Amino acid sequence: MSSSDTEFPSIADLKHAVESGQRITPEDVSVIGQLERELSGSTGPMQETAQALVAGQMDFDAKLDELAVKPRSHITMQDAQEIEDMETRAFNKAPGPGSIANQVRSIADRNEVMGLPPVSADAPIAFVTKDDAREAQHAEATIYGGQNPKGGMAAHMQSAADKLERARRDG
Repeated sequence: MSSSDTEFPSIADLKHAVESGQRITPEDVSVIGQLERELSGSTGPMQETAQALVAGQMDFDAKLDELAVKPRSHITMQDAQEIEDMETRAFNKAPGPGSIANQVRSIADRNEVMGLPPVSADAPIAFVTKDDAREAQHAEATIYGGQNPKGGMAAHMQSAADKLERARRDG
């Protein structure tokens, strides 16, 4: 098939395909560049656009891999913003309902309400007071319909506050 028989898509066609969820591979970029050279004598905006789209999709995939091994309780609003930006670049449009970015945002929102992620190991030492534990119990009861789950965060906080009080009294 000669290049004159080949129907070469436009940049708009390429962007529309990506917006519809199509993946662009490095091999696609190579073929686009070759066709563009055959038709115009040099590479140009079509190959550059394809390269930018494949780079965005690869960055998005790398962030997904990073989030896949991260405990759900450690997913932050920053992770949500990063994956939203990357999904936008990867598919040339803002993520919609049901998108991966929306799912990550939902997890991050939940973690923020619950006071997660946990404090990092190198954070300054902090003490849990009985007032802190009482507030956590109230928050958990609100979330869990008036019940505090056995072994929940509030129970751990209450235990820590009790131990601290005993240590101060006995110390």
